[in-house]
Amino acid sequence: MKNKFRDRDRAPDIFKKLDYKKLPFTIEEKNLNDLGVNIAEDLGNIISSVGKTPSLKWCISTIKKAKVFILIYVANEEGRTIYKEEIAKKLFEYSYKTIATIIDEGIAKGYYINLDPVGKKSGDKKVKNIRPSFEVITAFYNWNIERICSVHNLIKKYK
Repeated sequence: MKNKFRDRDRAPDIFKKLDYKKLPFTIEEKNLNDLGVNIAEDLGNIISSVGKTPSLKWCISTIKKAKVFILIYVANEEGRTIYKEEIAKKLFEYSYKTIATIIDEGIAKGYYINLDPVGKKSGDKKVKNIRPSFEVITAFYNWNIERICSVHNLIKKYK
C-alpha cells in the first residue's frame, strides 16, 4: 500500500540538515512529515488571517510594501523620526520613486499618517515624519497575537 504522505526516501537526509535541537520539543525523524504538514497549514492560516483587515493586508501585500512598513513601524515604536528619504536610503534596492509611491499611496489610504516624532516638533515643514495609523498598529498587534497563539498551540501539540 502506498503511503498517503510524500515518499520518505529523503527524510533521513533532510532530518540530518535540520536544526531540530533548537525546537522547544523533541521531534523524531518519523514525525518530520507530520510536523511539516502542521507548519504549512499553520502558515497558510497566518497568511490568510492577514487579510482580515484591509490596512494590514495592504501594508504587507508585497515584499516592498512590507519592508517599508517594518521601517515605519519600528521607527514609530522607538519614537524616531523617519521620512521618505531615510527609508529610500535604507532600502537601497528600490528607487526613491518606488518608496515615495508606496508611502504616498499608504497616506492616501489613511494607513500612514504624518506626525511629529514623540516629544519633538519638526522644524522643517518639508520633511514629513511618517507613522502607521492607529488602525494599522492595532491590526498588526492583533495579527501577531494570533500568530503567537497559533505557534503556541502547535508547540503544545508536540510536547
